[in-house]
Amino acid sequence: MFLLLHSVTEDNIRFFRQNSSETGRRFVTAFSQIQEHGRHLQPLVQNFTRIFPIFDFDEQTPANGYRSLIKVVRSCILHIIHKSRYITGNRRSIFFRTNHNCMEIEAYCSALCQLRALVYFAQRLLTANKHGDLFFGEEKGLSEDFLLESNSMHKGCFYGRCLGFQFTPAIRPFLQTISIGLVSFGENYRKHDTGLGVAATSIFTSGKYAIDPELRGSEFERLTQNLDVHFWKSFWNITETEVLASLVTLTSTTVRVNKTLSVPPNPFKMPMQADPSLMVDISPPVAHSGPGPVQMRLISYELRDGQ
Repeated sequence: MFLLLHSVTEDNIRFFRQNSSETGRRFVTAFSQIQEHGRHLQPLVQNFTRIFPIFDFDEQTPANGYRSLIKVVRSCILHIIHKSRYITGNRRSIFFRTNHNCMEIEAYCSALCQLRALVYFAQRLLTANKHGDLFFGEEKGLSEDFLLESNSMHKGCFYGRCLGFQFTPAIRPFLQTISIGLVSFGENYRKHDTGLGVAATSIFTSGKYAIDPELRGSEFERLTQNLDVHFWKSFWNITETEVLASLVTLTSTTVRVNKTLSVPPNPFKMPMQADPSLMVDISPPVAHSGPGPVQMRLISYELRDGQ
């Protein structure tokens, strides 16, 4: 993968070095930086690949934070390879959107740069912990360094053009819709008292965030760092307002079952799967405030027995 990354970027560097325009120089800079990030990431990724099994839950569950981080890095590199191949095949065409593709490569270069910083910090965490420990045990030292470095990172690149690159392509339009709605809602949050007023104004301001991914990414980063929990409650509760709820009933498919349920915090017994004659106690979930009822909603398109 890293050899292929170097090959496709080197080919584009040689091509755009012959272009003396500003966009050509930007292409060369971006591809050169991607090559540098790739050279430094290759030995780190190989080292992490060897220690993955140490932190897995078990042999049947190969999953831990280091695996997730390296998987995201691989996804980013594969996207860069795919985009570089597209540029190679279309850069001589008169329909080639030079500035758009240049901004795409620059965005993924920024994302790879931030992922490289995360991998370096993961390596520090790996060497600082005891052998086999996934989490850092002390409250000071490395934990404080992580918070400082996290605040200094440029996270906006992950919410702009690169939004959702680590997921399947089918989910990316949904994530873009959520992010555009969130930043539009956040821009008008302080100007209105009611969530409905903010939502109505956000419809008219969402256009600029739809056509400008860089603006959307920087605004998303600002919101996640500066706004309080009341903003997030207001945003996620928009669909619970009476006006929007009635609009949904007119435009969406009607479900047969839509009930709000409250499960009391009472323990109960269930038979064991291995031996049904034996019973096991199921305790209610306990949060920081103690046992409490679990609120849930039952939604079903069809009415079935037992609902």
